[in-house]
Amino acid sequence: MKKSYRTALGKSVDMDHLRLTNEETIAVGNMKVNARGDELGPGGQVIKTRNEVMDEYYRMHGGVVNSDPVSVQSQAASQEVKPNRSVRGSNAKRILEDQDGVE
Repeated sequence: MKKSYRTALGKSVDMDHLRLTNEETIAVGNMKVNARGDELGPGGQVIKTRNEVMDEYYRMHGGVVNSDPVSVQSQAASQEVKPNRSVRGSNAKRILEDQDGVE
């Protein structure tokens, strides 16, 4: 399915086509990547493809991201929640007391 958008001037823009045609264009910024996510070296040569970059990331950070909502909730419940001490305003004291269990 095409993602076609209409501009304020009434022109139609196909975002998927734009994304695919500019895939090899060097991205603006200081990350040295192209629009696809490949790491680039001198002269714009591809050093690592985006798949290699993601494989390396998952190896370093404990494997595949789990998208099962039940296990994500159980993991979040098992982790200790640290109170946020940067709360400001008139309700800050009450919120911090509620987090600490002090009344």
